[in-house]
Amino acid sequence: MEASAEIGSNTIINVKNIDIHSSSVIGDNVFIECETFKIGKHCKIGDNVKITCKTFISDDWLYMASDVEVGRGGCHGPKSNIKIGKHVGIFENTILNPSDEIEIGDNVGIGCDVMIWTHGAWLDITQGFPSDFGPVKIGDNVWLPARSIVLPNVTIGDNTVIGIGSIINRSIPSGCFAAGSPCKVITEACYPRKLSDDETSKIICEILEDWCKLHNIKDISAEVEYSNGCITLRQKINKTIFDINKRTIIGYNNDVVEDLRDYLRRRGIKIFTNKPFKSIKPNFL
Repeated sequence: MEASAEIGSNTIINVKNIDIHSSSVIGDNVFIECETFKIGKHCKIGDNVKITCKTFISDDWLYMASDVEVGRGGCHGPKSNIKIGKHVGIFENTILNPSDEIEIGDNVGIGCDVMIWTHGAWLDITQGFPSDFGPVKIGDNVWLPARSIVLPNVTIGDNTVIGIGSIINRSIPSGCFAAGSPCKVITEACYPRKLSDDETSKIICEILEDWCKLHNIKDISAEVEYSNGCITLRQKINKTIFDINKRTIIGYNNDVVEDLRDYLRRRGIKIFTNKPFKSIKPNFL
């Protein structure tokens, strides 16, 4: 573990093999017990998180909110492994149960109160009662919203959106919208959808109009416009270019630039730099 990684108070890390990047942050009252624990650049683990498994490995830019639990139900077995890709968000009160392997791809959003189970058993299987053990795999660019439940032996394909509160007890193909209890495909092959230049321009301009409405309560003085795939932000003589297609920022940088970057992130337009996302706190008084 690099010495400059930020570790909160009352946090216990009981790990044999550990690798925490110096830019990452682990909050207060966190308990981590693994054979191997590795997180990449700019990861953030919130307060009151519990991680108990054999192996926990995350790529860069993991955001794990407070009160997430990784564990429960035989989480020290030979297959009790968690592997997480880049740019993943796991939000409050989510449970990941690694009795078997859980693999989460890049750019996956897992909402509040989601449960992902790799085992389900209680009654005696020699008396004919059901028992289910197996891995869960979630592909790239998946949105698994609040209060969804994923059961063992499920694969969710790439570019897939799941409806809120769904119970996913079967594998879901790539590129679809699926929802329900049990979850089923509602619309096939609908994601990603290529937008026209006019559609994209309308969406970006609406976002920028909403952002400008916050200027008074955030004490922001700036002009902003969108053209040909780029947002131009002007602050007096300083100019910043947000390239929406390339996901880059060129030019002047300050808190106002970071506030707009974070506002875009909230609409799914994520531009990753060497800084954590940060907004200017509004003054409502």
